[in-house]
Amino acid sequence: MLITFIVTVAILAVSYLLINIRHKKTVRPNYDFSTGAAKSWLIFAHTGFGISFSVIASEIIICFFRKNQIALWTIFGIFTFFALLELLLLYELYFTYEAIRGDEVYIRRFFGMKKIKVSDIRRIDARSLLIEFYDKNNKCLFRADSITQGIHELIRLINERKSDGSNEDYQEDALAEGKAILAKIGQEYRANYKERKKKFKIKFLVVSIVILLALVLLMYFIGIHTFEIVEIGLLGALALALIFFSVLTGMKKELDDDDVSLGNRYKFANKKVKGANRSKFKIICILCVCCMALGATLLIPLCGVLEKAPNYDEYTHITGKLEYYRENFSKHGYIAIGFYDIPTEYRLSSLYLDEFDYSFFNEVKAGDTVTIYIDNAKDRKFSLGGVSKKQWNSFYYLATDSKEYFTYEDYVKSNKLNDRAGFILVGVGIAILVAATITLISARFVCKKREKEETIVIYQ
Repeated sequence: MLITFIVTVAILAVSYLLINIRHKKTVRPNYDFSTGAAKSWLIFAHTGFGISFSVIASEIIICFFRKNQIALWTIFGIFTFFALLELLLLYELYFTYEAIRGDEVYIRRFFGMKKIKVSDIRRIDARSLLIEFYDKNNKCLFRADSITQGIHELIRLINERKSDGSNEDYQEDALAEGKAILAKIGQEYRANYKERKKKFKIKFLVVSIVILLALVLLMYFIGIHTFEIVEIGLLGALALALIFFSVLTGMKKELDDDDVSLGNRYKFANKKVKGANRSKFKIICILCVCCMALGATLLIPLCGVLEKAPNYDEYTHITGKLEYYRENFSKHGYIAIGFYDIPTEYRLSSLYLDEFDYSFFNEVKAGDTVTIYIDNAKDRKFSLGGVSKKQWNSFYYLATDSKEYFTYEDYVKSNKLNDRAGFILVGVGIAILVAATITLISARFVCKKREKEETIVIYQ
């Protein structure tokens, strides 16, 4: 582990230095004008790499004191991934650009230089964060970020150097034709309102039932209490109802727009329109990435499930006179007890409460002799009104001279239930990750194939 951490830190440091040294020594050709990286992105890339690199480097020291290798490897993997992403981003910011010289535009990307005639650029779509440059066949020649330094100056120079006359006439005719197509699409969309509304109601109802049922079953199998399942289920149903009525209201309100505006908003609903499948893939991509993030989050319990369970026999026995006991009913509730002449309060966490014998509160009084088991964790500070003790720790066994109220068997059973819940969550996370990955790859091939069937070109 230590050697891996050291080698990774060395490789990352050398890569970072090489990228910056090459950037300083690289001289661009003599262009009339060239774009540059946005300062905000450069700050983001340098800061992101610095944070990730610092965390990985600090693990070299932490591994001497922390014995939880699973946690160390998890942190190492996550921040190494982010550090590599930041290095790639930094390389792209430094060595990719757009430039113009004479009647030619130069596009420098990862895998080489592309050269395009200014006259071949017939349309520039700058309505979103991604600016796209198209030819006469509505094929995208290249793309650039709208926050790229100097991109709007480049657009101005391209427009200035275009040949006028026939190109301007072509632009006007193409725009008029595009407007007519949008109006037709808008009219068709308006005419299908009732049918579209009916389909939405059916689909939303089916999806809502599936989501709520899956959520309830997941909470049931991981051991959530019934009243919490009901509470979360009702809140989920309320949220879905609000979404349902909001969408219906929006569907009705959008009919107030004119045909051209309506057609422009939903032009990609027509699979024959150029760019429809690309737009659909972008939406699928965003949804899949969100699902992947959710799946990755559900893998976090794996660290706790795979962590080696502590040896119950090595716990420290404490016997003393009971001063008080209390129960906390918060989200992460616990049972706490205090002993005379011991400054620490001891707590049984919510993980074990289902197996705890609550007759303890009726049968044991202040002054009785109680025995508990604790681990070697350090005491933690707390402050609570009405409680004199200012530090606490956990206990894992509770008994008096005559009766046990939380036993070793209870401890083992609670941990098994917790591990089962963890494995279920991890299983769901893996299933979501796999499903999202397969969907994303499949959508890429399907959308790419269907792009060949797009025949309607809309100029705007």
